[in-house]
Amino acid sequence: MNRSTALLSPFLLALLLGACVHGDNLDRLHAGMSRDQVQSVMGPPESASYSPGKDCGYYTVLKDFWQRTPWTMSNRYFICFSEDKVETFGRADQPEAAQMTGR
Repeated sequence: MNRSTALLSPFLLALLLGACVHGDNLDRLHAGMSRDQVQSVMGPPESASYSPGKDCGYYTVLKDFWQRTPWTMSNRYFICFSEDKVETFGRADQPEAAQMTGR
């Protein structure tokens, strides 16, 4: 491996994983948290959706090492706010009945 490739590889890996959130951060979430508290734990959302009275942010969360497979290294999660407080959060690809709620 030449020197420029050796120096560039860690940078590219950090760039690719920089947008992901570690799964341990999900344990710190709970209903009623403010938007600022969520951003201090999870960082800014990758994307968002808005509807009257409710808005949701979406995050890519890295899986635990033992749950990873080459084709699935992360899961997609949502955090929904109502009146600037966390109302619901959970996996974006699970049915609503299996998701975490703050109620």
